[in-house]
Amino acid sequence: MSNDSDTRRRAEAVLQFNRFYRTFLGAQRDDQPSSPFSLTEIRVLRELDSVGTQTSATLARTLALDSGYLSRILASFARRHLIARSASQADARRTFIYLTEAGRSTYASLKDAAIGGLADRLGKLTTAEQEELINAMEVVQRLLR
Repeated sequence: MSNDSDTRRRAEAVLQFNRFYRTFLGAQRDDQPSSPFSLTEIRVLRELDSVGTQTSATLARTLALDSGYLSRILASFARRHLIARSASQADARRTFIYLTEAGRSTYASLKDAAIGGLADRLGKLTTAEQEELINAMEVVQRLLR
């Protein structure tokens, strides 16, 4: 087992990588300044798109968001007709949230723009470097789950 100073050094390396990656993502976002959505709003749209109908409590828990903050995001989405709500048949106290057609279309456009921007950046790497990067990302995900 490693000693405390080794663990702290490794933790600092993870923090350094996090700062680098946030900067990378910020630069990616700067390449697409026309998006009217924050990164958190895009995360909410992505979760609703991939998982589908769910309660705000589940959404807040999954995305580790404050329920009040999520409520404001969802209210904004509702005003823009990106989401709809329906009451649970089993429990009237529960409300389910889902993307409308406009919400799905909006998210699809955001996703396409993000993929295009990332593809441009990946295009600067060789195929071997791209594969190395993807493999390393898979290792990070596997180890941190």
